[in-house]
Formats: sequence, structure tokens, C-alpha cells
Amino acid sequence: MTAPPAAFDFRKPPPGELVRRTEAWVALACRRAGGPWARLLPYPAEWKPGPVEAVTAAAALAALPEDAVAVRAATADPADGGVVVVVRRPLLLALVAGLVGEAPAALPADREPTEVEASLVGYLAKELFLGPLEKGWAAADPPEFAPGPATPPRAAWAGAAGDPALLVGTTVAAPFGETPVFLLVPRAGRWERLALPEPVTRTPAPADRERIEALVREMPVDLDVVLGTADLSMRDLAGLRAGDVLVLRRKVTQPLDGMVAGARKFRVWPGAVGSRAAVRIDAPAAAD
Repeated sequence: MTAPPAAFDFRKPPPGELVRRTEAWVALACRRAGGPWARLLPYPAEWKPGPVEAVTAAAALAALPEDAVAVRAATADPADGGVVVVVRRPLLLALVAGLVGEAPAALPADREPTEVEASLVGYLAKELFLGPLEKGWAAADPPEFAPGPATPPRAAWAGAAGDPALLVGTTVAAPFGETPVFLLVPRAGRWERLALPEPVTRTPAPADRERIEALVREMPVDLDVVLGTADLSMRDLAGLRAGDVLVLRRKVTQPLDGMVAGARKFRVWPGAVGSRAAVRIDAPAAAD
């Protein structure tokens, strides 16, 4: 006698290619987060990847902790819906404290953020979570997130309760312990296309390559010259006034960086031609 078939749980479909691709995306984003986290926080902290579950939005929202606060991040494409970053309120307060130079030894007591703290939530979400997610995207259409305000998770989810979604469980490890952070990703738009196989590209014929190269040579390209950079805390930035002087990490005896599409391409010296600012190319930039 054979055993009866197990009941199928429609809230947790079996993992598929979309789940696997999402796990890889979030794992790479967590690795890319190391730089921004070290730069912005005065204490050591790490964003660690975790499991991805295919669930309904209602099941995902029901699994979130009671002290959770959420930030909905939309893209320019309405078909994408919005990815929701869910953080426990004490962790949010600890991260905001880190942005202003404080290093709490333990998670703060749960409370509502002050008006000043709430004003930093969008910046915090973009720099610590959404920016790394943008950089970790491996497909051809990387997202550009615009974070909204901090709200309860149910208010941040714009779809229906029965919509299929992905619940991503991650962890923030810091001196005050490990705390979960969740991502609620809709299964629509580019998030659903993540599971599609990469298109097979045809190698262009020599004649096609020549036409492409001719078009590329005539394309306009912006050359940006960077005067220098400086490190500021959020407290310093908020206190800047007209007339303040910032000392840059660039000596006057050093050439400036000529940037093309965000990459260093040339070393240049500043000058002027008539009434216009100008630069003289010194040499190609050394490879990083």
C-alpha cells in the first residue's frame, strides 16, 4: 500500500530558478555592501545573505516581527512594483546613530524615531541596502531605487495580499549582536525576468562590426574632471554654511582625475583658455 501524497502548500511553492537567481543577487549585494558600511558606520558591521522563500505577500507580512519598520523602494518602471526593505526598529535606531558617529554597545530600546532620525531613513536605506542591491544586479537591466519614507510593512507593500512574492531573510551582524533584515520582492517586472535565460547573442559579421565601430566613434562622451574628495560625517554635512572651507584629499602638486562614465581615464592639469576653464591631458590614468 502506497502512502497518500503530501498536501501541496501553495504559500510555499518549490524553489525554482527565480529563487536561485535571487539568492545569487542578494549574496553579491551583501558582498558589495562592505565598502559603504565601513565608510558610513563607526563600528564594524556586516550584511549577511540568507534564505529566499517563494510565498504570498500575506504570508510574508505575517512572518515579520512586530517591531518592524519598512521602506518601499520603487524603480522608474511601474511594472516592477516596489521592493520593501524591512528592519526591526531597534536596529534602525542603531544604524541611524552610526550615521551621526555614535557606536551603541547594545540595541536601543524600541521607540518611534524622532523627526531628525526619520529624515535620515531614506539616505540610510539607499546607502546601506538599496545601493548594494543595485550594484549586485547581474542582469542587463539594473534597477535604480528611489526609497520612500519609513512606514509599517503592510503600508509599504503596494500590491494585493494574495500576490506572489519572494521573502528574503538576511542578517546584520554588529557589536550589538545579529539582527534580521527582510526584503519583500514582488514577482513581477524585472524581478520576474531575473529567472529568464540570458539571450543568445550573435557575433557580428566584419561589416556589421565596422558600422558599429563607426557609430561608436561618433557618439558624444562626457569627460568629467574631479577636483577632489573629502570625508564628512552626517553631523559635519548638516552644519555646513556659506564660507566654510573644506580641505580635499588632493595636493595642488598632483594632477586631477579625468573621468569617463565613472572610470578614471586620464590625468589632467587644470588651467584656462580665455575666460573658460580648461584642462591639459597629462597621461592616461594608471589602471586601478
